[in-house]
Amino acid sequence: MPLDDDALVVRSERRDGSASTLELEKQRLHVDNAERVEQARNLLRGTSVMFASVPARTFARILAHVFGAAALGLLTGCAGWARVQGGGAQDLQGRQGSSGGYAAIDGALGTKYLKGTGSGLRLALHMSADSILAPDRKSVGWGTGIVAYEEPRPISPYAIVGTSAHVDQIKDRLSFGNISPYAELGVRTSVPARYQDGGDGWFMSLGLGGATHFNYLVGGTDTIDGFLLLKLGVGWEKN
Repeated sequence: MPLDDDALVVRSERRDGSASTLELEKQRLHVDNAERVEQARNLLRGTSVMFASVPARTFARILAHVFGAAALGLLTGCAGWARVQGGGAQDLQGRQGSSGGYAAIDGALGTKYLKGTGSGLRLALHMSADSILAPDRKSVGWGTGIVAYEEPRPISPYAIVGTSAHVDQIKDRLSFGNISPYAELGVRTSVPARYQDGGDGWFMSLGLGGATHFNYLVGGTDTIDGFLLLKLGVGWEKN
């Protein structure tokens, strides 16, 4: 049955209306997708800013813990020592740009009654705040472990074992890790101003340490790093 002109006009308007509706729907979906992409970008920017501020906040908290523990030892009459260290960190994997300077604040906190089988051996809790500053790697860590030591008379050995948690910037990637083992062997010697055995006083130390860093957010072959650490330190001991 042939269609008159009015019917053809109605059908044409319906097709035009459907096409316009489809075009509007496409535009709405495009706007929604653009908004979602922008929200994701803002979220990533916020996350990057948040993580970028983590090392500074973490290091400030670490320092507060170290000095708080030292103050607790002074107030309660606990035995122990605190020191500042500096030296070098050598990446054992030979990664270019991963070896550099090393700095740390650490301490031992124990009691006069917690001793080993040896006559002068003491066991104490070890806490440390350390950093590795290399061209392609910046690390800030907090370590907790056990230290065995003797009073310098005038020289004595010490040994430390523990694990650390750390935040790292490796090249252009941000990472973190925990339960990363560390160990250190060294000697301490009293400075001339130190008085008789059993007193409080200043000491100097030389240590050789090793540390393993597990890098959770770095893929490929960079997930584990090992470091050889040479440390020179000066500290104060309370007995």
